[in-house]
Amino acid sequence: MEAAKKEEKENGSGEGKKGKGTWGSRISKFFLYGGFILVILAIVAIALVISRLTDKPLADNAVTILNPKGNDVLKGGESYEVLWKVELAESEFGAMVTVEFSKDEGKSWEKVEENVPNKGRYMWKAPKVDSRQCKVRIFSQFRPKYSGTSGVFSVM
Repeated sequence: MEAAKKEEKENGSGEGKKGKGTWGSRISKFFLYGGFILVILAIVAIALVISRLTDKPLADNAVTILNPKGNDVLKGGESYEVLWKVELAESEFGAMVTVEFSKDEGKSWEKVEENVPNKGRYMWKAPKVDSRQCKVRIFSQFRPKYSGTSGVFSVM
């Protein structure tokens, strides 16, 4: 009897084998009872997160800023018309844009306004800053990778 127990222990049979079988059956039950759906949902969620992280605004992709132009000098506190042209169909680009402003040549951006209709024009009140390194950026809210950035202008 003692020899049989020793042989079971050395060969991995008996209690050790039962533990392995239990683990395998747990995995089988997991997939049998809908676990595969959870795994698929997790994969889809990860793919969506990666997609959103890589869908960041890119300079000069399908949008051309017509106004303000590079080297323009604007007076802070006064209203100006920002003009742009989109080179894609609305079904691809989207119906709304976000307008942003930079006073440091695009190193940082502040949101001017979201949910602006993509009509190619926006009345903007230039901020009261003293900078010769200003830019305006427009990007699609539907697909932020589509954007355009103005040339450098001044606000005094």
